[in-house]
Amino acid sequence: MANLDVQRLRKNLLKYYGKFNLLPASTYELSSDMDSSNCAAIIDDITSYLLKPAERNIRLELSQIFKDSENPEIPYFEVVMDIMQFMNEFVGDPHTVELIFARVNNDVARKKLEVEDKVYYTNEEWTSEIAESAMQKLRDMGTERDYQLMVDQLTDVLSHFTSEEGKKTVRMRLNNIIKNHCQRELDNLDMHL
Repeated sequence: MANLDVQRLRKNLLKYYGKFNLLPASTYELSSDMDSSNCAAIIDDITSYLLKPAERNIRLELSQIFKDSENPEIPYFEVVMDIMQFMNEFVGDPHTVELIFARVNNDVARKKLEVEDKVYYTNEEWTSEIAESAMQKLRDMGTERDYQLMVDQLTDVLSHFTSEEGKKTVRMRLNNIIKNHCQRELDNLDMHL
């Protein structure tokens, strides 16, 4: 049995709890004659008590990292229909809208193919067959990241039709279209922690 100065132990424990900005746990089990197994058990209890808030915060932060990294697939035709409808309302000329969208859509499909296949295509190498294959890949497996690139490019093009304030509105509306079609699987991750 160790002979402990319980007052000093309590004072030091209070200081230690203060480092973690926590109220002290019950220290009534402390006595002046405890052996090493009793001390180890109390140390384990105190450690668990001190780590509980930090553990919860760490879990939430890690959960947010996973959520932020999610890149869900988005149904191509539904998104395109909504984007085209918005662009027709915004620009007013369906022919111009089709030309703009075809160019942007081709650029996004090309970027997706280049990033995922890790192959850069020069303009001479970019044939209609490769372009069609890239478009099919975008239709089949387009993700939020791909459509975010589309939003950026469409905002740049549509900014020529509006003011700086209108540009913000265009970006917001296009982002809302993407968000409405985005089905995130990890939104309820916090419930599983």
